[in-house]
Amino acid sequence: MHVGLGVVTLALLVGLGSCAWDSWTDEQHEAACNPLRTKARRLSDKAQAVRVPLVPAIDPSVLHLQLGPDFPDGLGDIDATSATESDIAAAYSEKRDLAGQAAQVVLDHRECFSDLYIGQASRIRQAPSEVSRVVMPTPAHCLDGWPSTSIGQQGACSHHGGVVPGSQWATLLFA
Repeated sequence: MHVGLGVVTLALLVGLGSCAWDSWTDEQHEAACNPLRTKARRLSDKAQAVRVPLVPAIDPSVLHLQLGPDFPDGLGDIDATSATESDIAAAYSEKRDLAGQAAQVVLDHRECFSDLYIGQASRIRQAPSEVSRVVMPTPAHCLDGWPSTSIGQQGACSHHGGVVPGSQWATLLFA
């Protein structure tokens, strides 16, 4: 009977020791991973804050882009600066660089992140890092270049090759 009680006591002590060990290793893991998660989150937030300039949707003939902080609902404010092809390419590159840094933290320390984050980081690393060309937005126009004032009405540009629809957004092309 004493032997059985000793075995039960020993099993309880081993179980308690195992729980204590698991708890300690979990705390060590969390202490090592929390700064890495914070770093990745901070870089990701910075990347998210970088706005690639867009054309305001309020008027397709407006050719200047906006670098404003609102996206996309507040793009009607015309108090932002005009953007060029290089502004758009630079904004994309900055956003991709910051997101790439966050992704690299995740991929270098997979043990600290879930499969969801690892998958997102892998997709970010595969995204192109630079824009090779930006096609700027254009208003609707006649195919032959005729400056018709009746675009949007029936018969516009009928003798000038038809209407070429305008583009409200810049298009980023990658090599």
